[in-house]
Amino acid sequence: MTLLTIAQSILRETKNSSIPISIIGNTQDVAYQILEVLNVTMVELARSYEWQELQKEKTFNSVNATEGYDLPSDFDRFVNETFWNKDEMWPVKGPMTPEEWRILKNSTISGGATTEYFRIRQGQTLIFPIPASVNSYIYEYITNQIINSSVGAGQTTWLADNDVPVIDPYIVRLDATWRWLEKNGRPYAEEQRTANNAIAERVRVNGARRKVRHNYSNFDVKIGYPQLIVAP
Repeated sequence: MTLLTIAQSILRETKNSSIPISIIGNTQDVAYQILEVLNVTMVELARSYEWQELQKEKTFNSVNATEGYDLPSDFDRFVNETFWNKDEMWPVKGPMTPEEWRILKNSTISGGATTEYFRIRQGQTLIFPIPASVNSYIYEYITNQIINSSVGAGQTTWLADNDVPVIDPYIVRLDATWRWLEKNGRPYAEEQRTANNAIAERVRVNGARRKVRHNYSNFDVKIGYPQLIVAP
């Protein structure tokens, strides 16, 4: 579903008297308002969960005596516990708080420590101890490019009627429906409940679900305990 078809679907479902034939560049109040609703919906949904569709990797090489390294231009937030020094094959601990960072920087901790730490500040990843050689690093992050153009180019907002949401358009439409009703002073509780249930279902299955085994033997099964469950 595109921006236009999502908007038109919402307006038809809510029995709006005017169904615009375009959204971007349309000066009608209804087009402007539904665009604002869909902008809010996309940002709220994107920030609510680490959707696999928004996950990316960043790799970079350190430079001798250089502490800070620029974040990706589309960076929104880190995926925790994914920062690694690939050459040393160890995790980089963090993100550190400002207080913890000051302890690291101003205490007697040696620059030759075998544990590395990182902090995010002013659009950069800071590494402690400051690298003294070239190493390869990698981490995962959530992109802020939550919209795709018709040719698949990432965008931070809607720019054309044929743009598509990166995440599931069905939950985008449901979430925007109750927000549209609320904005227009109409009852929306049932639509909000439907949207929240659909979002929760997508969260459970997005990126697959792990199986948790209570034991690895085919014979040693504890009575009352399932041998295999699927993580929620």
